[in-house]
Amino acid sequence: MSKEYIFHCRGCNEPDYEYPANFSDYEYGELIYNAPETSQHDWARVDAYGIYTGLYCDKCYNDANKYTYRKDRYHDKSYCGERLESDE
Repeated sequence: MSKEYIFHCRGCNEPDYEYPANFSDYEYGELIYNAPETSQHDWARVDAYGIYTGLYCDKCYNDANKYTYRKDRYHDKSYCGERLESDE
C-alpha cells in the first residue's frame, strides 16, 4: 500500500515524507493543524523579489536545470527610462 503525501517537489516530484496526506480522522475542508500552508513550507521558494515560485527540495533548488527561475535581481532600475546622470 503506497502512502499519499501532501507536498511534492516541483522539480523531481519527490514527496516530503514528513507530511503524509492520510488524515482519515479529519473531515473534508477541516483545518489540519500539524501541516504548514504551502507558502510556509520549508521547500517554498521565492525569487529575489519575493515572488513565490513553488516547492523545490534543496537538491532541485541548487540544480539550474530543475529550478529555472532566477535567484538574482533581474530588474535594473538604471535601465528604466531617463536618467539624470550622464552615461560617461
